[in-house]
Amino acid sequence: MAWRGKQLVDGDGVARVLMHLRGERLRLRAAREEDCRLLWEWANDPEVRSVSFSSDPIPWVHHVQWFKSKLASAYCQILVAIDGNERPVGQVRFDINGKEAIISVSVDRKFRGKGLGTEMIRLATQQFFNNSDVDVIHAYIKSDNKASVKAFKKAGFEFIGKTDVKGHEALHFVLQRNGSQDENEQSY
Repeated sequence: MAWRGKQLVDGDGVARVLMHLRGERLRLRAAREEDCRLLWEWANDPEVRSVSFSSDPIPWVHHVQWFKSKLASAYCQILVAIDGNERPVGQVRFDINGKEAIISVSVDRKFRGKGLGTEMIRLATQQFFNNSDVDVIHAYIKSDNKASVKAFKKAGFEFIGKTDVKGHEALHFVLQRNGSQDENEQSY
């Protein structure tokens, strides 16, 4: 098979077809080793750093070690969201602890403000619940991160209170396995 043809056979064809048939704007795939630099760039985006609980830039060497350990871990799942034009638009990570997980999301700056964060969260949590034993997903969001608060609420997460994460006030949201993923009107 020619090199160009091999590039088209990547194992994601069924997911691409289903995305179009369902009228979805995104599909998800598992992160791969070749995503390391892209996720590092997203993580070091100044806006992402400003809403993270650790705001210092992440050195490349530290990221590579972290990324390899996360990919190898049975207690972590990283998904990359891909749009209909085959462009990566963001990532969703689940860190698993027993029957619970913590979700972390970032969207490429070129795709922010288009509702893709909500769609990524919805798709990822549905897929995660379908493929894991986790019953509850927790999201911890800096209180001034209005875009994330809006996205998680629209994706069905419920605000349950405020807490402290690494010295920062955090809003704590949860999604239960059998919970609704309709827009949540509860405010904080």
